[in-house]
Amino acid sequence: MLKFVKLLAVIAWLALIFITSQLALPELAPTYQPTWFDYIFDKDMHALLYGVLAFLICAALNEWKLPRGRIFYLTILICFAYGITDEYHQGFVAGREVSYWDLAFDVIGGMLGSAVYFLFFRKVKR
Repeated sequence: MLKFVKLLAVIAWLALIFITSQLALPELAPTYQPTWFDYIFDKDMHALLYGVLAFLICAALNEWKLPRGRIFYLTILICFAYGITDEYHQGFVAGREVSYWDLAFDVIGGMLGSAVYFLFFRKVKR
């Protein structure tokens, strides 16, 4: 039952990422100049969303008693693959664009989320 709940949490988070990517951004005034804050906030949100995703994936994969290294690399691979599909999807949404930098921060967030999970899991296990 716990395996199912953890898998359901992963699916729900994937759906949340998809829904937030589906939202069209408002039309900006032609004179608006993006600031560093806009850029940093965007990348932070990618890292945060994919960090939580990675944490949930690690928790779900840990139920199958896989080696830690395999869980880590599978999680990064899943985050990378979903990041690619997310960026592709954003190419069809008004006001959104495909960005390799966003994909890079998706993977960075995935790595950080995995690292946090294993640090947390190590402390809980003791």
